[in-house]
Amino acid sequence: MSAVGPSTKRYPKGEAKRQEILSAALTVLERDGEAGASMRVIAKEAGISLAGLMHYFPTRDVLLTEIQRDADAKVEELYGNSIAEIDPGELLAQAMLDKARKPGSGTVYLSLAAAAAVDPAHPAGVYLRDRYEKIRALIADYVRNRQADARVPAHVDPDFVATALIAAADGIQIQWMSDPSIDMGAHMRRVWERLLT
Repeated sequence: MSAVGPSTKRYPKGEAKRQEILSAALTVLERDGEAGASMRVIAKEAGISLAGLMHYFPTRDVLLTEIQRDADAKVEELYGNSIAEIDPGELLAQAMLDKARKPGSGTVYLSLAAAAAVDPAHPAGVYLRDRYEKIRALIADYVRNRQADARVPAHVDPDFVATALIAAADGIQIQWMSDPSIDMGAHMRRVWERLLT
């Protein structure tokens, strides 16, 4: 687990600097892509020394994990408690369209997921496992609620739908990284419709 995270006490000045660094990292990711987003380049963009950057984010993996955590927090803040009522297929389709508009930072999640899947000690490991669990629960609950009011057939397995939708989303994004002409949003909507029948 990283030294930085939601349980770490932060002071206003330190939090402001942390946000500046995250913003600089996103700028570098958009401009140079993930391969060009070295700690040294991010430090330069943030106007601090490499040692200063490493004070806040000891490794690149920790920094990328915090970028993902911050992005997720913004989504939760945007939707608040209503996120449980939002159509997950449409939400994922929109998220994919956003990633297509920002290809540099759009690959961070997939890189973290791939690295954490093969390295249990990866800084993103616990966070991503918890994230998957939370998203699966939201999707499964959404399906169950739609079954309760007969908008989704009773034979549909909510837990399978949740797992399959996330797997499809990850797979579609990986294919898009190889072929940006793939319409991720359209494919996501189609998968979602099929899973609910």
